[in-house]
Amino acid sequence: MNTMKIIKKIEDYNNFSEIINDAAAAFGDKVYIVEGEKEYTFKDFNSLVNKCCSMLLKDGVKKKDIVSIILKNSLDYLILYFAVLKLGCRINPFPFHLGAEEIKEKLNFIQPAVIYAHSLHANKLKDSGLNIVAIQQDNEKLLENSLINFPDKNIDSGEIDPGDTAFMYYSSGTTGSPKIIEYSTKSEILTMASLIGAGFIDKDSCHLCFLPLGHTAAIRYSALPCLLTGSKVILFESFWKIRNGLWEIISRYKVSFFEVVPSILTAILNTPYEDFERSYISSLKFIGCGSAYLSQHLQENFERKFNVPIANMYGLSETGPTHFDNPFIPGRHTGTIGRPLDIMDIKIFDDNGLEVKTGEQGEFAVRGPSLLRGYYKNEDGYSSCFRDGYFLTGDIGYKDKDGIYYYVDRKKDLIIKGGVNIVPSQIDEVLLSHKSIKEAATIGRPDMFLGETIKSFIVLKEGYKTETEEIKQYCRDRLGDFKTPSYFEFINDLPKGPSGKILKRKLKEQEI
Repeated sequence: MNTMKIIKKIEDYNNFSEIINDAAAAFGDKVYIVEGEKEYTFKDFNSLVNKCCSMLLKDGVKKKDIVSIILKNSLDYLILYFAVLKLGCRINPFPFHLGAEEIKEKLNFIQPAVIYAHSLHANKLKDSGLNIVAIQQDNEKLLENSLINFPDKNIDSGEIDPGDTAFMYYSSGTTGSPKIIEYSTKSEILTMASLIGAGFIDKDSCHLCFLPLGHTAAIRYSALPCLLTGSKVILFESFWKIRNGLWEIISRYKVSFFEVVPSILTAILNTPYEDFERSYISSLKFIGCGSAYLSQHLQENFERKFNVPIANMYGLSETGPTHFDNPFIPGRHTGTIGRPLDIMDIKIFDDNGLEVKTGEQGEFAVRGPSLLRGYYKNEDGYSSCFRDGYFLTGDIGYKDKDGIYYYVDRKKDLIIKGGVNIVPSQIDEVLLSHKSIKEAATIGRPDMFLGETIKSFIVLKEGYKTETEEIKQYCRDRLGDFKTPSYFEFINDLPKGPSGKILKRKLKEQEI
């Protein structure tokens, strides 16, 4: 089947029961998931999902119920995730590394029918009064083992409105206002069709997956597209468990793609892979990077060292992927977020709500069928995010004459010094080009005369030393006096969210 026929077939789907059943019928004995030493075919996976549907019914779960999951990356996670969707329920994943109190607060807000959790979380939440079932424990496959006792029966979930909520994702955000974002079945299906049409994944690809399944990236960039195209997923609990053996794993499984966040690229660059050879991993076509700002310096350093293209995957939790920096398009260059997916309508607005001209900076605004359908129990918050039907992203950027888009920074992170807007990512870019600096984050520090002045937090590379004055002069030479930070602070680690995104609000809170 050619790509256009695959896309048309995907677009016609209305529920996940159709998707999973069709994948089992079309790809049958092909391997879908590899976990440890075990392989699971598409037929195996469908059978396990069917059995899990039976388990959910036994546990009293009904169509349209909310089912929350707090689990580590595992086959069990994917079985439960897709069983909830196949049954016509709403799936509500939480990042595993969230603290118990934060999870408890959100669960009380959502009131799910049942929460399936790792024993660590189940024990911490047992006095919450919520319906919690422990189905995961380190070194034990509790769910898969328990499913042996359930029938492999395809359960008809009945009529499902593809526009109804199917996904409810926790968003920690970078501004201190956590929300529960709702997406519909159809929005995810159309996003997948658009990604595949953009050349993101080929039939028979092999994806290495280690980003947390509690976030959208691992599902959207690996689990779902591989399910739809008959491709393979090599599943690991986390990058940090395989960091030293990364390239050997890619070589062994003939991996063609994996998705990262910028902090993982930094970690790979700073790991001494003494035996690395590009020919050793010739199967690897490109690496996707998203979730946080990817500096051009980091992107170019990585591509130069490993000779593997890094594709910027831009999008928000609320929008899904909107742009793809396709590394195989002639003339492509680093430092951009590429072009919009074909289902996305993008405008760039100035502060007065007027569309800016080509080359001028403004706020990205997005319209399309992949957008969220709401914030759970927060209609006012949802409505306030739109202008003329376009979702306001809070991100500043511009488009060049060739239709290529560039991300500049978060609007709320802009520093206003003496009435002049300063882009902190520009300063971070300069700092990251210094040979001693591993990571950097620049913020506005309150100042009674200028409104804000500039402060940069710096993490040095292991074994490197430098002085504040030397860094300051380095910035002056490249940025001039006005944009050079007045303050520098050397720290061991930058605060990051579970997805690896630098939390500048934490640094700002510290300064205030």
